[in-house]
Amino acid sequence: MNSKPKASPDKELVKIFEAAGVVDYLNYLQSGKRILWVNFRAGIARGFGVTVGMTLVVGVFIWVLTMLVDLPLVGEYFGEAKQYVNEYAENTNYTDEFADMNQLLREINENIKNEDQVLDPTIE
Repeated sequence: MNSKPKASPDKELVKIFEAAGVVDYLNYLQSGKRILWVNFRAGIARGFGVTVGMTLVVGVFIWVLTMLVDLPLVGEYFGEAKQYVNEYAENTNYTDEFADMNQLLREINENIKNEDQVLDPTIE
């Protein structure tokens, strides 16, 4: 009888696990830094995907709405909506607010310098 001994069930199970990638997955789970890094990269990719996807969807939606402005009955409503959006964009010019904030920051900076000069007269 020339029969080879069968491989033990444990060795066969290890080979199956290695082929399925279970060993790599267990090594992955044991490294906290690797889990954080992989999840961080996945989060960045998801955020980028959501941003690009929503930009495309909103862009197509607005493009479709501009096409509907020319329709007879519904076009009036979309025309009014377009007019409201344009008026809002023109009326929300934030230059005045930025100028006010800039002036306030200058005043704060001057007050800090004045307080420093009162505490230490040698500071210019």
